[in-house]
Amino acid sequence: MKKSLVLAAAAALMLSACATDFMAYKTGTEVTAEQLAQFQPGVSTQPQVQAAIGAPNRRESLNGKELWYYDFNKIRHVGANVNEATVFEWDASGKLLQTYKTGSTARTGNALIDAANGR
Repeated sequence: MKKSLVLAAAAALMLSACATDFMAYKTGTEVTAEQLAQFQPGVSTQPQVQAAIGAPNRRESLNGKELWYYDFNKIRHVGANVNEATVFEWDASGKLLQTYKTGSTARTGNALIDAANGR
């Protein structure tokens, strides 16, 4: 009886650990919804974003705008994997225009992540 209780407790602990992304493989910079909410279009500046999140993984210029990408990948043991980029769009003066998240089906360059996402 005691042995089965110990086994049940161990199984429950392992399942709860998996549910909370225990030992998930992560790369990049995760930008949470709470972090994203602190930045306001027309108000927030590039130095403020860098101070809060760090340098972007990628930068791009497009039609007079500067785009900052914070790429993030997570391979989970249980549940769906995450492959996203958080994008910050800036005007020429460095003021924030908008932020959004985007998923990607492109190859990441990381063989482990690409294989887990079926690429």
